[in-house]
Amino acid sequence: MVSSWNSLPANVAGEAILALYVFALVFAALSDLVSLRIPNWLTGALALGFPIAALIAGIGLSGHRVDWISHIEAGAAVFTVGAMLFACRILGGGDVKLLAAMALWCGIHLLVPLLFLTAVIGGVFALIVLGLRQPLVQTAILAVLRRAPAFLHAKMPIPYGIPIAIAGVMLAPHLPFLA
Repeated sequence: MVSSWNSLPANVAGEAILALYVFALVFAALSDLVSLRIPNWLTGALALGFPIAALIAGIGLSGHRVDWISHIEAGAAVFTVGAMLFACRILGGGDVKLLAAMALWCGIHLLVPLLFLTAVIGGVFALIVLGLRQPLVQTAILAVLRRAPAFLHAKMPIPYGIPIAIAGVMLAPHLPFLA
């Protein structure tokens, strides 16, 4: 017996797509936490996963039509602005690609909430990291862990992939074609 996405109930296909999206974001956050890098293959897979998910949704599994232009515009706009921020050394390349891939999934109508959540979570995260970089806190961390994570060293960049991924996970239930 051959099974296809078309024969699955809408909620099963939608949940599978949602699970893959969230898994990719969690993996990106963990990778950024551990190595201060977000692998290109991961952001590429996330970006390439969107058209597959949209095609499945467009076939009628979720009952929603996909506004392709809205999603492409959101991804392109975020990538363009992000590339400028990368050129100014304000944002890392992996962060730009991850945020652009998430914008592709969110589309124009969720772009402002995505950027707002990312900014707020990123600001709080940056304050926490800066607090953890204080000498007394560093001493306590070293006493417990024997070695501080790389991003807690004063000259290391802050891994913004973590707040970006958190914002994406928070918006996951509201993705236009999965809602």
